Amino acid sequence: MITQFLEELPEGMTTPDFTRKPIALTIQEGKFAVFKAKIVGNPAPVVTWSRANGEIHFHQDVCVQKYDETSQEHTIEFPKVAEEDADTYKCFATNEYGKAVCTVVLNVISVGFSKTKELQKTQVEVILMERVRKSLWSQRRRSGKFS
Repeated sequence: MITQFLEELPEGMTTPDFTRKPIALTIQEGKFAVFKAKIVGNPAPVVTWSRANGEIHFHQDVCVQKYDETSQEHTIEFPKVAEEDADTYKCFATNEYGKAVCTVVLNVISVGFSKTKELQKTQVEVILMERVRKSLWSQRRRSGKFS
């Protein structure tokens, strides 16, 4: 969404706009995640990020905001995404003539949940195998066949 602050802009001046919007991510816990955005505007807009639930904790091990002059990309990086990073994020680009906002979602797949499911599956398989073994043993005892 773009909001223009003035009815008419001076010649050569523009409101911020996204030429590349960040893409929603679904990523496994502990992996590297990055949102990338390309933004234009004259004068160059200031870019900030926020999240729907709580504050972004900018720290080199948690979350880093960057701008690459070569690619002209604004990024927010999560070196080792954690379950608590899952949220809806907004990228704001603002200059004196307007503001552009883009929303993107980060989904995080919990590793612990996957391991727990695998463990539960294995435990169920062991229980079922034990029941089958006991059932076969009982059948053999009743029939008098022990091989």
